[in-house]
Amino acid sequence: MKKSVKMVGIASLLIGLLTGQTVLAQSKTVNDGVFTEAQVSAGQVVYDSSCKTCHNMRFYRDTLKSWNNQPLLYLWESIMGTMPADNPGSLMLDDYTHVIAYILSENGFPAGDMKLDPDNGMDQIHILSP
Repeated sequence: MKKSVKMVGIASLLIGLLTGQTVLAQSKTVNDGVFTEAQVSAGQVVYDSSCKTCHNMRFYRDTLKSWNNQPLLYLWESIMGTMPADNPGSLMLDDYTHVIAYILSENGFPAGDMKLDPDNGMDQIHILSP
């Protein structure tokens, strides 16, 4: 009886460790190439026309520092709900996503093959301080 209890405990521990490793493997950071160069280019156009007059890149560097370790989706939602200041939420959803890609790129984070998408895993991408 004691052996079977011990085996169940060991099996539970192994399952917990394996499950935890799966969760860790799914989590990414902005350093993992989570946006494309095409998104960066599109984001620069939107940034120049809608963001640049009020916010320089130093503003976003400080913003990224304050959002350190938070899901990127939270920042996207915050920007979408508050910007542009004179008409929050007025941009297309893709425009907000592209601006995030541009901001990340300008702060030294690499582009990759994965397209940044708020409906597909953006809640699993964590912000790092530049």
